[in-house]
Amino acid sequence: MLARRAARGLQALAVAAASMSLGAQAAKPDAGFEARFAPLYATVFSEGGSFSGHAMSADLQALEPLLKKPGVVARDAFRLYYTQASVYARHNMPKEAAKAASTALAALPGPQTDPELSYAQFFLRYSGIRWLADAEQHAAALKQVKALQAQYPLQQIAVLPAEMRWDESVKPARALNFPSQMQILGIYEDEGYLLHELGRFREARQANERLLPVARERLNDMGKLQQIRGVLTNIAQNCYELGDLKQVGAYLQERLQIAQTAQDHATVYDSYFQLMVLAHEQKQEPQARQWLARYEQYALNQKDGQQQTRARELLAELEQRNAGRPGK
Repeated sequence: MLARRAARGLQALAVAAASMSLGAQAAKPDAGFEARFAPLYATVFSEGGSFSGHAMSADLQALEPLLKKPGVVARDAFRLYYTQASVYARHNMPKEAAKAASTALAALPGPQTDPELSYAQFFLRYSGIRWLADAEQHAAALKQVKALQAQYPLQQIAVLPAEMRWDESVKPARALNFPSQMQILGIYEDEGYLLHELGRFREARQANERLLPVARERLNDMGKLQQIRGVLTNIAQNCYELGDLKQVGAYLQERLQIAQTAQDHATVYDSYFQLMVLAHEQKQEPQARQWLARYEQYALNQKDGQQQTRARELLAELEQRNAGRPGK
């Protein structure tokens, strides 16, 4: 995906003043919400912080009853569930992360003037798309995509900053200039991906075709054209499912050309492989062999012994498949 997730976003609400130890604070069941929450919050969001996901989740869940006590405000609930979502995400629990994100956003649904809270809100909405998708809740993720698209129209993307900046003069660093063009391009790329996963291939292709010229222009202006490879891959897959194999080849070749220019070796090899498979499926064996020969030559030029071996293995597999075809 287009610059998909900034890990640094997980530090956006870190607190610098957790002077008391985690154990000392968390062990006081009679302490108020902030006293018990602050050290957990700091541990999760501090640069390089490490912790047990299971233990941290349990400690955070133990604070939920305190949200019902006098003096606890919506901002506290938001911060608690934001932190829970971050913990779950870091420990590869997307379903739980998405649920916590939804709870956090429900607690503090309106736009925030506090820059830290406003970035956290955007981060949860933005990252929640991927968490929902990873949890195979594609329809829910698509609904979240549509909501963000309504707020940030594709044709107005050029007015956004190219990328986020961070204010390093404060500790922790504060997020500035968000959302960025890269983030919103990622949201529009998500639309095509999710539609494809839902089996709505024609709609997915249409979404990617709307995105492609805008992404090509914006990424080229930013000197990041190589990051369009995800859109090209997605639209090639859409065309394949719809039986438009000519367009599949055209998009794969554009992907190959961009990858070669960027010296993105992994994508070059994959593009040659996909083009070889496409030709083989259309019984264009001379073309399939030609793509494989280019694969091997590229590996030789790069002095990549592993890929040279892979090319020989692919040739053997191709010959075996051809020998097994009817009429051979």
